[in-house]
Amino acid sequence: MINIPTVELAKQVVDCGNSSGRTIDKFKAFGLTPVFASCIGSPLIDECYANLECKVVDQKKVAKYNFFILELVKAWRDLEKGHPKTIHHRGEGMFMVTGVEIYLPSKMK
Repeated sequence: MINIPTVELAKQVVDCGNSSGRTIDKFKAFGLTPVFASCIGSPLIDECYANLECKVVDQKKVAKYNFFILELVKAWRDLEKGHPKTIHHRGEGMFMVTGVEIYLPSKMK
């Protein structure tokens, strides 16, 4: 599962990343809502702008690089949220927030 949170969820994102689901229920602890996923066993996060259901298809590089190859099996997004600012973890406490938008009209008909 890959979750794409909005900037409003930044505190919960950090809190989830700094805790283990083996010791606490992250949904309860951080005020998040689990939603049934149709293709995999882990739940979607209702408050996220988008959720990507994925299956691991290759783990050969996990030991050396912590790198998984995933197959996207279902994608969800909340159309009511419009085009929100989303956050993306870059590592070592750094996050990127979506920002500048440009319009490039298509010449395709």
